[in-house]
Amino acid sequence: MKKQIQSIILASTGILSCLLVSCAGSMDTAALVPANATAAHRTNQPVRAVVSGGGARSSVLANVSDEDFKQALESSLVKSGMFKSAGGGGYQIEAFITSVEQPLVGISMRVSMEVSYALKRNGSIIWRKSIKSTYTAPLGEAFVGAVRVRKATEGAARENITALIHALDEKRP
Repeated sequence: MKKQIQSIILASTGILSCLLVSCAGSMDTAALVPANATAAHRTNQPVRAVVSGGGARSSVLANVSDEDFKQALESSLVKSGMFKSAGGGGYQIEAFITSVEQPLVGISMRVSMEVSYALKRNGSIIWRKSIKSTYTAPLGEAFVGAVRVRKATEGAARENITALIHALDEKRP
């Protein structure tokens, strides 16, 4: 009887853990887009993003996928007013996600991210920079640790894109 109760408790704990982890959900692309990153310098050219180095899209893990980051990057650059639209025929921004450092456990989840960017015009690199960013999701942002890691990852990506917009604005494409 005692072994059965231990087995039930162990199985319940395992199921609960799986449910809590799966509650993290997939990355929210809209959460990667900065709300207030505007550019003073504008161009009438479109921009196309090419992203590599990201993790696979996952509904459980807090990965930044190439596709999610590409959508957020193009959307952010257009929303900032720096570029007219997303698409080919103008500038190309290449982003290589160098690293995403996430904690395994903790109360406040701090995620660090580094992305290497290259801006191209007519196939030639006209600007290059590596940008590091961090974001900390405190306990109050989400109770479940996996959700805090996802929110911190989204925040680090958002901060990285914001820093990119400011750096490009200084460059004046």
